[in-house]
Amino acid sequence: MRGSRPSSATKPDQTSAMDNARPWRVAVACCLGLGAVALSSGQVAAQTASPLRSDATAGDVVVTAQRIGIPVWRVTSPRATIVLVGSIGRVAPGTRWDPTALDAALAQADRIMFPEAMDVSFGLFSVIGLIGKWRAQASLPKGQTLQTMTTPDQWARLVALRDRGILKPGFERVHPYHLAMRLGRSTRDGRKFETGADGYVRRYLRKHGDKEVPLAQGNLKGLMAEFFASSPREHVACMMDAVTLVEADQAGVQARATARDARSTAWAARRVPDALKDKVADAQRSCWPRGSRMERMRDASLSPAIRSLLTGPQVTLAVVSLDSLAKPGGVLDDLVAEGFDVRGPRWKR
Repeated sequence: MRGSRPSSATKPDQTSAMDNARPWRVAVACCLGLGAVALSSGQVAAQTASPLRSDATAGDVVVTAQRIGIPVWRVTSPRATIVLVGSIGRVAPGTRWDPTALDAALAQADRIMFPEAMDVSFGLFSVIGLIGKWRAQASLPKGQTLQTMTTPDQWARLVALRDRGILKPGFERVHPYHLAMRLGRSTRDGRKFETGADGYVRRYLRKHGDKEVPLAQGNLKGLMAEFFASSPREHVACMMDAVTLVEADQAGVQARATARDARSTAWAARRVPDALKDKVADAQRSCWPRGSRMERMRDASLSPAIRSLLTGPQVTLAVVSLDSLAKPGGVLDDLVAEGFDVRGPRWKR
């Protein structure tokens, strides 16, 4: 069986898969969210040649993409043009941008690169095995408790949550990653978010998959091996970040909602430094797969994968995480350092 890309474009009234997933699905969802580039080692798979585009057509794609109203960069080499579109995932309600222009740009481009999707192969028995491992991991090994792997201050904070009824008696035997996922569900602000650029690209590619730049396929069992091989102690930081969010109560929920609004507004206004600054703090920031081998591979391979597309005659539209594009030392900095002509909104302060 071939594993799925993320499902259809999120409807405006849907909550995130991370919020609603059964606990065992969380690790798989995190894993898939890394994107196919994590496994590509900077190499794009062999591609079917597309008709040569004229310079005017490349310009048309750029003009159409700029009408989307979000961060867009044009990267050119002597032979090719790539249009980079920065995405932030789901956006706050009322965010003003033009999805129809994105659809039009997708239709005009020769090729589409979408690293946030992943083509994962897995067998039914592999999935069953992963579910079993996830459930078995939920309880700490015999002789281990959270008290033995936390500092006195950290333990006192956990006990305080138990005394407030947030944690149930016996929580000390729960694996810290699993406990973090449970606590994270209590920190949602309850609002419904709207589909961002990612959702529209997924929907388009379901009908026009032949235009997608093929990236290396991953194996779900292999992707999860690192997670299950980790020790419980490695996930204490993740758990304590979730504790911090819960301790902030409604003031913290409101602060994160305000940050989400500010990030969406800055994104739609092409204020890239502000959009990066307002990235919402959440309990997932220090949780696997953040910082994992897969994420390091993705970060290292994204720029080479994009650069390889600048050697052919086609016009490629790439929808990529804004953070991956515009962070210090990110894709845009790499492309400029290598001498490519990069034009678009300012991404540094």
